Amino acid sequence: MRTKRALPIIVLTVLLISIIPTNSADSVSQSGDLILRNGPWHVGDEIEFSILVHNGGSEPISNFLQIEINGDYSNGSIVSIDSGNSMELKSNFIAQNSGTFIVNWTVYNENGTSESFSGTSEVLISDQQSLFAEIYSLSYDYDDGYSINWGANLTEGNSRLVVSKIYFVTNEEVIIASELEIHLEPGLRTTNTMIGIAPKGTYKVELILQPLDWNPSNFATDEQNVESEIANLFLQIVSGPSPENPTIDDTVTILLELQNNGPLDTGSGKLIAVDGQKRLLAEKDVPAVNANSDKQIELKINEWMSTSTTTLELIWIMDEYITKTNVEVISSNVELISNESDFSINWTGLIVGSVIALLIIFSVRIVSVKNQTENLETRTFSNKNKKREEKSETEKRTIECPSCPKQLQVPLGYSGQVKCPSCLTQFSANDESEKEIEEIEEELFSSSDDDIIGCPKCDQVLRVPYEKRPAKARCPACKCIFNAIAD
Repeated sequence: MRTKRALPIIVLTVLLISIIPTNSADSVSQSGDLILRNGPWHVGDEIEFSILVHNGGSEPISNFLQIEINGDYSNGSIVSIDSGNSMELKSNFIAQNSGTFIVNWTVYNENGTSESFSGTSEVLISDQQSLFAEIYSLSYDYDDGYSINWGANLTEGNSRLVVSKIYFVTNEEVIIASELEIHLEPGLRTTNTMIGIAPKGTYKVELILQPLDWNPSNFATDEQNVESEIANLFLQIVSGPSPENPTIDDTVTILLELQNNGPLDTGSGKLIAVDGQKRLLAEKDVPAVNANSDKQIELKINEWMSTSTTTLELIWIMDEYITKTNVEVISSNVELISNESDFSINWTGLIVGSVIALLIIFSVRIVSVKNQTENLETRTFSNKNKKREEKSETEKRTIECPSCPKQLQVPLGYSGQVKCPSCLTQFSANDESEKEIEEIEEELFSSSDDDIIGCPKCDQVLRVPYEKRPAKARCPACKCIFNAIAD
């Protein structure tokens, strides 16, 4: 009887056990070993741990992965796992010290109150990688500016991302010239970068290598001093002028040396020759001159224009830079003119001629006085007419005889022929108002295709910057004002 009564109780117990759900911890299982990613690792690197977990139960579960190394803990994110599925649990750990360490890992439920399963592993953490920056050379081109040859050296370990930044440094500011993101493998990598024209006042170039998402053991930087302005330019006469004493219309040659004793190359420019009267005698394009070097140029003056001793000014023009030198040239015409002036004077002929001239002048004066006397005797003007005559005489103007020093008075508005009473010369006296109209100067213009321009009224040459035209210019020689325009 006891056996028959116990059988229903056992069956009921089995049925109840099958209905009650099992513990979630018992339904979670490990589907693989603990995985370590992103190695090898160095101090400061982030180590990623992961493990695959399977939910063998009938209900969804939530779990996370905890990592412990040398007493430091890191908990991963909570992950929900549906019934019958597998999911990856992850946890990231920042390496603090170098060496070989035991990794204790545990999978917990979402509340952290129940341990599903756990295990141990091992990790090797190396010292921090080092990054070095070095500037090998700076090269300069007048048109393109600076290019920099530099290197980045990464010690053994992982490949790394860095940003290279190159700056121009002045006394007032730091100006970025280049910024480039590069992927570095362990070892040395060299690069050549064009960084352009240095701003005025730049005294050095600075290179900085900036790590992306990792921490090197040092700060990678280097710098090098530079020049931002062309300096130490000289113009020297090697030989000439040839011929040494040119005569008018001669062809004259001068051998010149362009010296660049500075650290920067020059650009192309012009070489001009100007005489003492500021007349442009020659002009020639000259090539660029490299840093710390020189070039010899022959300048040819096709037509010598001076007949006396003159100071020849030779000018090297390159953008806003101007270098000059002078040489005094004695024209052979000076001696010729001097010899011609040394002829003997015929004093007898000179005295006789002077006496004859004086007699003629006295005769003319006597005739003139006689005519004036006759005119006075025939005048029978009344007092009223005399007053009118005096009034009209006050409204006269004075003109000079072109043949003698005699000054004559004519009516203010008179235009016509006048006869000088002294030398009997007839000449034209124009109205003063007409003369004033003629004296109104017309507006003057001059043009050229460079900074050197000629005065339209004289042979003077002067410098008017091409980029500032049209502009008003004043000639230093004849003082005229003219419009300087570009061709």
